[in-house]
Amino acid sequence: MQLYEVILIGIALSIDACAITIANCTTYKCSLNKTKEWSMPIAFAIFQGVMPLIGYFIGSLFASYIASVSKFVTAAIFLFLAVKIIVDIFKEQNEVCEIDKNAKSSFTIGVVILQAVATSIDALAVGVTMIDLTFSVFIAVTVIAAVTFALVALALLFGKTLGNLFGKYAEWVGAFILLVLSIKSLIEAFL
Repeated sequence: MQLYEVILIGIALSIDACAITIANCTTYKCSLNKTKEWSMPIAFAIFQGVMPLIGYFIGSLFASYIASVSKFVTAAIFLFLAVKIIVDIFKEQNEVCEIDKNAKSSFTIGVVILQAVATSIDALAVGVTMIDLTFSVFIAVTVIAAVTFALVALALLFGKTLGNLFGKYAEWVGAFILLVLSIKSLIEAFL
């Protein structure tokens, strides 16, 4: 496996993290601050870098098992998060964003960690394929983490713009994106 292939893998692995970041920015625009915003690229990059490393060391012993359940776990987590957003929308239906005390706590670092785990499960299986690297596995996972950080940071900036564009419908857009990702993972699990 060559460096350009690792870069392409990093791009492919980060696509779901970018979609989640955009969903977060549109859904939780009232409760985001700089710390919460930048926790997304950091958390996604860390998990996208660590999971292939774990997969590399686990090797092919558990590769078929990881591949067989990863899409179901990812789909369940995305579905859970989408339902949570929809429930929060109905709870906060009559509240104004600026004075909503609950909105500030609805997006937490715990949510980001859960999302980072969900989007990096595939990276665990990818790590198993890195046995034929022509360079150090540590370089490979650093490249994947760096690519993920850069792309998610761009998605963060794009997502903030979308949050302002969609206004009061932003939370529905975020829930829709998560539902689409959940359905995509389920379809991939059955193919």
